[in-house]
Amino acid sequence: MALYSMKEALNKMLEQSRWKERYLAEKIKLDWEKLMGITVAKHTRDLIIKEQKLYIYTDVAPLRNELSYNKSLLIEKINQHLEENFIKEIILC
Repeated sequence: MALYSMKEALNKMLEQSRWKERYLAEKIKLDWEKLMGITVAKHTRDLIIKEQKLYIYTDVAPLRNELSYNKSLLIEKINQHLEENFIKEIILC
């Protein structure tokens, strides 16, 4: 019988189920303020993750512009937070 930590057991269960993408998407949404800060989170209307693409909805043009310049850094930051190469592309709306 193999012994796993709780984290390893949960990761193994998620990988064997269809829930992994949903779990990672919800984790991004829940941790958005921690990842981006209060100001960015406050001006983010919605986050949608489909097919490893993160759609960021904001009505603030300067924020959208700033995020567009830093897409690769943002992808790296999110994937590092998730400890997985999950987000492949960011689309600003």
